[in-house]
Amino acid sequence: MHYIVLLVAVLSQPKQPESKKKKPKGVNVMENAKRTTRVVGDLGISAYILMHGFKLAGKKDRSFVFFVEEDKVEQFNQLKFNYLFSEFHYFDHCLMGLKKLEDYMPVCNNIEESNVSSVNDLGIAAYLLMHKFKICAKKAKTFYFETPTEEERKQFDETNWQYTSSDYHEFDSKIMSLKKIVDSYR
Repeated sequence: MHYIVLLVAVLSQPKQPESKKKKPKGVNVMENAKRTTRVVGDLGISAYILMHGFKLAGKKDRSFVFFVEEDKVEQFNQLKFNYLFSEFHYFDHCLMGLKKLEDYMPVCNNIEESNVSSVNDLGIAAYLLMHKFKICAKKAKTFYFETPTEEERKQFDETNWQYTSSDYHEFDSKIMSLKKIVDSYR
């Protein structure tokens, strides 16, 4: 009997318009928190910041604009600083170096062809460089690395496969996505 009375009481209350309904706390943090914007002029730093959950507000010229909650400005600034001394910066350095590399096809210091392994992905090539594999040639989009022993070829293959599930793959994906954005911040 008590349940019926409660149900009638709930159903008989007037419905509030959508605009006056209270929103649950924490549903949209950016709506309730004070926020500001911060501009970042470096592609690598922008990708690194995206990896840490900050939201992109747009792009203006060659810079990226981020929404930053006022209580997260220090964290945002710390990430910009940390990036410059991180392995992600080194990975970005390897990417840029490989992009500048022109076709170069020596005999790989007289190494037999069976002692050379190759990849045709820039991100994987940069990841392999970070893991101390020595590049010996480049032709078009293919990068050749010295792998003189069976153990090194096995390690080369394992490192190659590890890249896809690494944070560096995510970082590289963010860089590529950011490059595709057209100016959109006004």
